Amino acid sequence: MSIVRDIVQYAATYGVDAKSLCKAAGIEPALMEMPDQQITGAPLRDLWREAVKLTGDENFGLHLGEAFNVAAIGIVGYVLLNCNTFNQVLEKLSRYTHLFSQGVYINFSVFEGQVLCDCEIVDHLKNYLLEEPRHPIESTFAALITATKMLTGQQLYPHAIWFQHSQPNNISEHERIFRTGIRFKASTNRMILDVDCLNWPVLSANPSLLSLFEQHATAMLNELSQEDTHSKLVVQAISHHLKGEVPSLKTIAHSLAISVRNLQRELQTEGTSYQQLLDATRKELALRHLKTTDTPIHDVAFLLGFSEPSAFHRAFKRWTGKTPRAYQALQ
Repeated sequence: MSIVRDIVQYAATYGVDAKSLCKAAGIEPALMEMPDQQITGAPLRDLWREAVKLTGDENFGLHLGEAFNVAAIGIVGYVLLNCNTFNQVLEKLSRYTHLFSQGVYINFSVFEGQVLCDCEIVDHLKNYLLEEPRHPIESTFAALITATKMLTGQQLYPHAIWFQHSQPNNISEHERIFRTGIRFKASTNRMILDVDCLNWPVLSANPSLLSLFEQHATAMLNELSQEDTHSKLVVQAISHHLKGEVPSLKTIAHSLAISVRNLQRELQTEGTSYQQLLDATRKELALRHLKTTDTPIHDVAFLLGFSEPSAFHRAFKRWTGKTPRAYQALQ
């Protein structure tokens, strides 16, 4: 949402109404007050489209990047403001990219006296950037030029800029902002910089604040990496609904506000299926119930949605190699 807010606020400088823009993209305006909230790629894709259309600016991404302020990317911006050198800025940017975008990796390496700063589009997710990369990627590179000047006081002059997308009809704004040769339909999105820039000091460097902000950023990154998968959400929903009868796939999909077809597709992507998750959840709940030795076995069978105790016995023996009574006796 920090990216959404940045786009919406910049579009407002063209006279575009913020609420109208959010509505056109299917984004709840109230989320503007929650900059750390994660949203999916589809509304962000629509927001870029609507921003270009409503502002009439065919170079909206470039101009957004040119007006960039590091505070727009939340905690990551505060980390960058307190780095010691530009080398550290690139390191931290690479490390914490996913706090403001899970659609790209930002990496940098040094090769033969040059810094190769790559913006790699993630291709193993449903990623709108695979189809419509132009404005977000151009904005990212223009923002890096702007942020470098803000952080170090030095003007960054790239040796070259590479974009994977096709060349627009008019690239005069690209040439004005980047002041270098620009290659389109390249193998990757890349800025090539002089290695000396890595030693530039950051004007606002503060090691104590850097440590403080990094602790927060690391905690957020760890939390993000543990976000619920569809498989986990389905298991939670099954556990909630499994009270005397087996919930249907349709029931679970409805409770998660997703279509049956999309849920099946997501589970397939995660290497599982509804039936596998249902079986695994029933097994886990059966083991948990039977560890309480005074729980009648026929009650457990009923709770787990088995029509007959004999069906539960067969399933339990398939799961554990033991009968429910033998398992319970060992507890």
